[in-house]
Amino acid sequence: MAAQGRSVRVPVQVRFADVDMAGHVHNSVYLHWFELARMEYLKQVIPAGNDWRARGLILARNEVDHRMPVRLNDAIVAEAWCSAIGRSSFDLSYRIQRTDGERPGVCAEGRSVLVCFDYVNERSMAIPADWNQALDALTQH
Repeated sequence: MAAQGRSVRVPVQVRFADVDMAGHVHNSVYLHWFELARMEYLKQVIPAGNDWRARGLILARNEVDHRMPVRLNDAIVAEAWCSAIGRSSFDLSYRIQRTDGERPGVCAEGRSVLVCFDYVNERSMAIPADWNQALDALTQH
């Protein structure tokens, strides 16, 4: 995992529907948990009044590295932080961590690449200055 700035941590409720026949959370669910943390993180970066039909983000890449399984009754926290900032994109890194039980620790890690997108002109765009400033401030802490 890349260097970590200031992160957000979101408690996650493991649902019965998340668990597969083997008794652990299905691998596709981790992307949902990353999204929970990502959306909480982006609240600190993108102004609440942003017009998402004009300028927004495209999720260009998702990666998940599974470390150990999560089970139905585990207490889980999803964490996100900015790990890289480019001209028109930035990376968010993630960690899913078990906080209780016999084996607390990191269950999964991941990364997303988010590209800033001008929906009016249908092309990528430079990270808006206010977003970039917020990302920089969060990355430095």
